[in-house]
Amino acid sequence: MKNRSKYKIAYVLTPIDFGGLEKVSLNFLKHVDRDRFDIEPIMFLRPWENGNFFEDEIRRLKFESFSIPVSTSVKGELFRVPRCLLKLKNLVGKRHYDLVHTHGYLADLLGLPAARASGAPVVSTCHGFIPGGLKLSLYNRLDLLALGRFDRVIAVSDSIRRDWLKNSVSAERIKVIENATSCRLSQADSSESFQDARESRRKMAGAGPGEILLGYSGRLSREKGIADLICAMKMLIESGLTLKLVLLGDGAQRAELEELAADSGVKENVCFAGFQTDVESWLMAMDIFVLPSHSEGTPMALLEAMAAGVPCIATAVGGMPAVIHSGINGILISPGKPVEIRDAVRLLASDRDKGSGMAKCAQLKIEQKYSVHNWARSIEEEYVRTICMNQ
Repeated sequence: MKNRSKYKIAYVLTPIDFGGLEKVSLNFLKHVDRDRFDIEPIMFLRPWENGNFFEDEIRRLKFESFSIPVSTSVKGELFRVPRCLLKLKNLVGKRHYDLVHTHGYLADLLGLPAARASGAPVVSTCHGFIPGGLKLSLYNRLDLLALGRFDRVIAVSDSIRRDWLKNSVSAERIKVIENATSCRLSQADSSESFQDARESRRKMAGAGPGEILLGYSGRLSREKGIADLICAMKMLIESGLTLKLVLLGDGAQRAELEELAADSGVKENVCFAGFQTDVESWLMAMDIFVLPSHSEGTPMALLEAMAAGVPCIATAVGGMPAVIHSGINGILISPGKPVEIRDAVRLLASDRDKGSGMAKCAQLKIEQKYSVHNWARSIEEEYVRTICMNQ
């Protein structure tokens, strides 16, 4: 075995919206042992977009990083995939990495041949497949085929591991490492500064004294089930509850959701706050957090809300049933069922002590099982194991 004081890792991804993949990656890069690992992010970026929060944070953390434009034109580019592959292959070969770690279908599909050409082992983390149209389904299928040839694949939930096993990815190559969070804010904080910040955010969301503030954080896209949440809002208001909903994040479905809120008569009760860099400060303002997704891995948004002491309602999909023990540290509901969202919200709204008890149990579980320090060490161990196996 070759003794190394420091391993050089290419960390390849396509950061677009600041969602789960980007949060997980930034969390790892903040907590990786930089005395043992020299991490160099390689990002596929859209050059016509003005700024990228993930890229800005990478620079602030003083990582040496590289960017590859996914296309030279907003309308697309005929040979963009071969061009991106050539650039990545040249970069990986020139930098002499000990390992290539990819995230997302584009990074997987291009990172595999680039790593193989350089002789470096390659690891992928799958954060979950996003359902979509024919084009995205094709990409997902190609990604699954590619993952079967990786040296190691990291699943962020056991449900993703089971999906891989059904699609011919060998069990010995799969390692489940659930996401983690370092969020330390808590609604239990009674300090004056905390209460001032809480009230400030509640006013921004339009929530008055005594009003219940529901919250969601993440991409505004169809698979997140936000339309179900807005439909539940209509039912809750019609039942006599006084409440507001704040949606943190942006995405392709925003205009459609804004129209749905208007058509449902709840436009004044729903605040589209857009992309926020300080999600933690918004969590302290929420009375109930709702994640109505139709598909998930182990979502950072849920872990952050639980760590912050917010009573949580989430759908029983992906890795969420492994995080929430329904009735003990949160409430699990069926996906695509606005009535179940309504009933869960009404339960927590009518029994604040019950919600507070669930929130305390949730915080304890996050502290015990989802420590960001242990999580980062687990990924580092996979790096070393994979590198040593390929020497």
